[in-house]
Amino acid sequence: MKTSLKHIILAGTLVLAGAGSYAQLKITGEVRPRFEYRHGFQSLADSAMNPGAFTDQRTRITFDYKKDKLEFRTSLQDVRVWGSQSQLVTNEDYGVSVHEAFGVVHFTDTWAMKFGRQELVYDDHRMLGNVDWAQQARSHDGVVFQYRKEKLKLDFGGAYNQNSAQYNSTSYSVAKSYKTMQYAWANYKVNDDFNFSVLALGLGQQVNFINQAGDSAYQDNYTLTAGTRLMYKKNKFAASSNLFYQLGSTNNWPAKSVSGYLLNLDLSYQVKEPLKVFVGFEMISGNSQTDTSASYKNTQHAFNPYFGTNHKFNGYMDYFYVGNHIGNVGLNDGYLGVEYKKEKYTFELAGHVFMAQSDVLDVTKLAADGSYTAMSPYLGTEIDFTGTVQLSPGVQCKFGYSQMIATQTMEAIKSGDRNAISNWAYVMILFKPVLFEQKP
Repeated sequence: MKTSLKHIILAGTLVLAGAGSYAQLKITGEVRPRFEYRHGFQSLADSAMNPGAFTDQRTRITFDYKKDKLEFRTSLQDVRVWGSQSQLVTNEDYGVSVHEAFGVVHFTDTWAMKFGRQELVYDDHRMLGNVDWAQQARSHDGVVFQYRKEKLKLDFGGAYNQNSAQYNSTSYSVAKSYKTMQYAWANYKVNDDFNFSVLALGLGQQVNFINQAGDSAYQDNYTLTAGTRLMYKKNKFAASSNLFYQLGSTNNWPAKSVSGYLLNLDLSYQVKEPLKVFVGFEMISGNSQTDTSASYKNTQHAFNPYFGTNHKFNGYMDYFYVGNHIGNVGLNDGYLGVEYKKEKYTFELAGHVFMAQSDVLDVTKLAADGSYTAMSPYLGTEIDFTGTVQLSPGVQCKFGYSQMIATQTMEAIKSGDRNAISNWAYVMILFKPVLFEQKP
């Protein structure tokens, strides 16, 4: 959705004009430039590759309005790379987009309806997240019914998408999107130490094909992702686990059946006030490259975390599930780290050991003797260092450095050269001032 500066000013004026003495109004801004250095980010570098470097920026203004049983939010943003537009330009290459624009109606003290463009964020972002690391972030056009009472939270939501207003078709062709989505989420707080969530997420994607008459046709194929998140915290110890299974049909023709899973266990311990250690393991199912049987090939075994904030998981160099690795050999990720947090400073050092969850085919062996032999499952080790410094209220500096130490097996699935240095670094300023606030 695109708009212009005059629409921003108009929207702000209307909101301010409608704010009575009993309303709550808050206007916040955000300026978030990030410099990145990339050499082997998302995929291995090679000897001929030069490093890349750039600065991109997200600029946002968000209006939040509440009165009685009504709420309204609109969040407008501009995302661009520094220098991507010539100076003294007479026409904007990029327009301001609407990231969020929704209303909330509270029918009772327990039931509400939220409708419009909105972020969907649940639990640890593993299945539904806003992907806030990406400057553009993620939002959905849909409606959500919410129930809140004491220890129980329930959300039921859905969306139906089309390219434009239709007269005689429901064909949908927007890239990197979906046609229908429905979900149900519940969280129950058993006691102060333990709570759990369950989630069922249905996704409908259009598949185009040629029918028996030789004409273009389409149908909607569906997948269902269902599972639970368990959370326990007592004193200095915390544990959490994700258990999810995926089934249905792939979004291609002819379709394959889907049977994938994701398992995770994360443990942490607060050694003393500023210091915390954590350890965990995640298994994401994949497709074996050595099993050539028809029964195996007719099933998609690779789990797809469609709407997760995937940058948050499996290392910060985004080798896995951040616009890549979908339908591949899966992943086993064992990690260990330490966090130091005191006053204005937070530092974290973590190491990830990556292994393929399913067999990676040794193509050299296949060419030599025709045998389907698996390579070593060990893909490599990633070291991540990150830090946050609170410069002043509303202003943070975030930075990080990551390095991948890869193996021949990583080369086989990612290409590049394991002997080349693959690293990545960034520095980001997060400036989020409150521009105006009126309380009832």
